[in-house]
Amino acid sequence: MTEQEFSQFYKNNLDKVFRFIYLRVDKIETAEDLTAQAFLKCWQTNNDDSRMAIQNPQAFVYRVARNQIIDFYRQKNKTPVSLEELKEKGIEISQKSFVFKIELSFEMENLKKVLQRIKPAYSEVIIWHYVDNLSTKEIAQIINKNENNVRVLLHRALETLKKQVNKGV
Repeated sequence: MTEQEFSQFYKNNLDKVFRFIYLRVDKIETAEDLTAQAFLKCWQTNNDDSRMAIQNPQAFVYRVARNQIIDFYRQKNKTPVSLEELKEKGIEISQKSFVFKIELSFEMENLKKVLQRIKPAYSEVIIWHYVDNLSTKEIAQIINKNENNVRVLLHRALETLKKQVNKGV
């Protein structure tokens, strides 16, 4: 993938990947950092001549984002420093329009809370399928399972989500 193609890929998928991460972590700043790390890893892998070319960049960046979230929760006592905290300490970091505007509505906050109470695998497929509009085939590529497994996982996730929502009412 050329630099221009990657730039277009970045623009097309930035909001989706950010939303996926944001719905799984606690702060916007954390989600921004993890999103940046995911795209950076994708770019670095794309430029690595020793590997084969990335066949499905969207699946790859979601897989990297998923791993970033897992690593984030594994390092509980090592919290990443947000860009705002660095600025407050007098450290200036230049950004290339990495500014997000997300309206945090009441429904979004409730959805986030419910998604954090269910299994991570369930919340991932719900976000990918219903929020990011990915097909079961695309989700299967991300998690390395077949489409039937994804459909079953999605069905179970929805059942669990319904129970959690009804429990909250």
